[in-house]
Amino acid sequence: MILYSPLARADEGLPAPIVFVTNFLQLSEDQTRALITMIQTRDAALQPIAAKLRTDQEALGSLLESPAADAATAGRLLIEIRTLGNQANAVAQTAAASFEQILTPEQRERLQFLRQAAQVQPAIPAFKAVGLIP
Repeated sequence: MILYSPLARADEGLPAPIVFVTNFLQLSEDQTRALITMIQTRDAALQPIAAKLRTDQEALGSLLESPAADAATAGRLLIEIRTLGNQANAVAQTAAASFEQILTPEQRERLQFLRQAAQVQPAIPAFKAVGLIP
């Protein structure tokens, strides 16, 4: 897969990951603006979830360090932490899916290629270690 002019938009002051995604997917200027908007909207939606998650994790850590930890409170915090994690994942997935809707079929194909590569990426060090990948 050949990358689309890697420096095409680097001088616009965009962060490197956005420049790379823009070039790899060959996004139009409107699509790039939509990507930035999606990121901003997603991050704004995630901010209160992340803050509550941090608070609950700290509370659980403190609770577990105390000699008289209340099991019911610990259980409630664990459930809340898991629920918040699920909420964060749902926000991220919804944001990605909404952005994906504006991609062309070729751009979706490129994105799917990267998603598949991400799934096998953890196996690469093992294959390198045994010499099956240079």
